[in-house]
Amino acid sequence: MLYLDTNVIIAYCIDNDPDHNRALNIIETLRQNKNKFYASTLSLVELYSVVSRNIQNYRLPPGIEELTDDRIKIRTTIAYFLKLLSLHILSDEAKLIDLNHLKIFYEYFNAIKLAPLLKLKTLDLLHLICARVSNKKIYKSIYYI
Repeated sequence: MLYLDTNVIIAYCIDNDPDHNRALNIIETLRQNKNKFYASTLSLVELYSVVSRNIQNYRLPPGIEELTDDRIKIRTTIAYFLKLLSLHILSDEAKLIDLNHLKIFYEYFNAIKLAPLLKLKTLDLLHLICARVSNKKIYKSIYYI
């Protein structure tokens, strides 16, 4: 089972993305080994954000390209991405931790603990945490292509 980051998802699904061929080769190679692909709700939010800003630059499949309502076009595009990759979205758990009398999400608590050790950018750190705390055993994460 593999956790895919947003840039990999978009590069694979959008054939005019500069990294499309590389993403295509990686994903197709991984599919030969019967891997399942996962992403987090954070990835889903990121997909909506990125697609909303860039949809006019994407070459989309017939049926999606012709849609005129932006909200429907964006939602349909993301549904297309999920289907194309057979992508499973990991559910969130609303688990809170008490941090010095402050209620904080478990994922954020873990991110705070790991930030000094890993020194990652915020979204990269949060993606790592989302993959790590999921109920699925994620043995590899693909972040960059």
